[in-house]
Amino acid sequence: GASSTLFIATPENPVHAITNQTAVLPVSLRFSTPPGEFFHLKWDFLSGDRPVLAYVMSKCKGSTPEWWQRSCQRSVKVVKEYQQQANVSLQSGSLEIQRVQPTDAGTYRITVQGLDVHVMAEVNLTVTEAAAPTNSGRVNGARFSLVPNAVRLGLAGLVLCLLGLIVGEAVYKPAGCSPHRLEGSPEPRGELETLD
Repeated sequence: GASSTLFIATPENPVHAITNQTAVLPVSLRFSTPPGEFFHLKWDFLSGDRPVLAYVMSKCKGSTPEWWQRSCQRSVKVVKEYQQQANVSLQSGSLEIQRVQPTDAGTYRITVQGLDVHVMAEVNLTVTEAAAPTNSGRVNGARFSLVPNAVRLGLAGLVLCLLGLIVGEAVYKPAGCSPHRLEGSPEPRGELETLD
C-alpha cells in the first residue's frame, strides 16, 4: 500500500510542572493514511541520557487513520528508573510523569517508527519547587490565602464597628448628658417664671 505520512504536534512546549505533581508532555500523532500493522513509539530523556518507555503496537488491523482506534496487540515497557512513575496515554502517545522532581527537568524526545514511517519530536519540561507550606488552599486550581484574608476582614469589621459607635454617640447622645446647649433650645433664664 501507499506509505503513511506521520505528523507529530507538540501543543504545549515547554511544559511547566510543580514538584510532586504529574507532568504531561503532550503530543498529537496524525497519520495521513492508516499506518502499517506494526509501529512503536519511544520516549527518551535526552538530558539524562536514558530511555523512559516504549509503547509497541503490533498485528494491527483496520483502516482508520486514528491509530488508537485500531485493533492491535499493545504493550508498554517502562525502564526500571521510571517504574510506578511514567506512563503513556494510549490515545495520544503523550508521556505522563508522576511525582516529578527537579531532576526530571530537561528535554524529552518521542520517536515514532513503523514499517514506513520514522518521525521524532522534542518536548522540554521545567519543574518548579513547590512553595513553602502556608495556611492556604486551592479552589479550581486558583490559590487563595485563608488567614491573611480572614485577618483583613476581621480588622475591617472592627474598624466599621468603632466608626459606628463614634457616629452613633455623636448623633444620638441625649441632651441631658451634654454640658453644651443643644442647638434650637431656649436660652436659660436666671429666674423661674410664675404662672398666673
